[in-house]
Amino acid sequence: MPRFNYVARDTSGASLDGEIIAKTQGEAARLLRAEGKYVVKLRELAESATGSDRQGAQVLTFGGGRVRQEDIIFFFTQLSIMVETGVSLTDAIHGILAQTPGGRFQGVLRQVLHDVESGESFSAALANHPKVFDNFFVNLVQAAEASGTLGPMLTRCAEYLTQRRETRKKVKSALMYPLVLLVVAAGVTGFLMTYVLPKFLSIYAGKEAALPLPTVILMALTNWLVEYWMFALGGVIVGVVALVWFFRARATRPLAHWVQLHAPLFGKMLQKSYITSSLRTLGILVDSGVSMLEAVAITRSISDNHHFQQMWSDVDAHLHRGEQLSVPLYNSALIPRPLVQMIEAGEKSGRLGSVLVRLCEFLDEELRLTIKTMTQMIEPIMIAVMGCVVGGVAIALLLPIMSISKVIGH
Repeated sequence: MPRFNYVARDTSGASLDGEIIAKTQGEAARLLRAEGKYVVKLRELAESATGSDRQGAQVLTFGGGRVRQEDIIFFFTQLSIMVETGVSLTDAIHGILAQTPGGRFQGVLRQVLHDVESGESFSAALANHPKVFDNFFVNLVQAAEASGTLGPMLTRCAEYLTQRRETRKKVKSALMYPLVLLVVAAGVTGFLMTYVLPKFLSIYAGKEAALPLPTVILMALTNWLVEYWMFALGGVIVGVVALVWFFRARATRPLAHWVQLHAPLFGKMLQKSYITSSLRTLGILVDSGVSMLEAVAITRSISDNHHFQQMWSDVDAHLHRGEQLSVPLYNSALIPRPLVQMIEAGEKSGRLGSVLVRLCEFLDEELRLTIKTMTQMIEPIMIAVMGCVVGGVAIALLLPIMSISKVIGH
């Protein structure tokens, strides 16, 4: 039977190495896990792989479609529960795979299971799918394998994804609310201008010389919209497409992201969401034992804003020169000074990771209050705008009636 050389860690994190005899590499990995050993490296010493083994080593094909974040959260949550209750990693993945509907994520799990059964570490198996499991999760799992705390770390991954999803939902809801109000307001105004007003303004036709200026302007605008509505609609569509392109194109990314951070009402909310996301990522990585340089690089890679990416690049350069994390942050306008002072205090006390995690709990509450305040401010603003539009139309219609004698005399 084939012999395999292995490097593994026990539940306490101690490194182990040796040899094991098994029919296949997958069986050798299962035998080691049954002994409570987490496989780091497994290498066959004898050339005895069978044809079926070589066939099983082929890359599995994936289903179509995209992987939902809910699927990944479910995977980490279920896996953490099973691992912490003593279920072996492969059996746990088998169980989750049975509950996963067909599609791309099921194919990813099949490949992860195959890689683990072939002797790869769990972190290496996840690293083979960077579009599903990015460096953040790979590094956390790798740190957990080294320390023998895989179950709690998987729970942390699930909590991180859940918090990030909830934060994004709050921000998207806050952005969608005024957008919906704006669309409704534009629709109501368009209906008034193209359907209702022409019926009223027909009584003033031919008497433009005696009509007040607001009424003349309203008539001209209404007539233009009725006659050239297709141009108005085309202009709106072009404007929307141009706006979407502006915020998504790589060429305009720096300017678009600057506009996001400095937009009235929305800028502060978006800045706080980026700060919360960045510091939570950094805090969890550092608190889990990932090196500061690696943690900063990962934080930069998953940041959604160009200017925050530039800030973390600057932080990375300072760290390579041997400076502390707080030094470049003091020079950045993106992170408020009180937060940097807390980060500096965490560095001095040697508890930076836990300080960042606690800081994110405070920032989550701050973001919630900011969104609530912004939503409360938007409502009266939109009511005032609609009041001005409807009031302006009403006044333009009533002005001629107030001077009806002059109109009739003319």
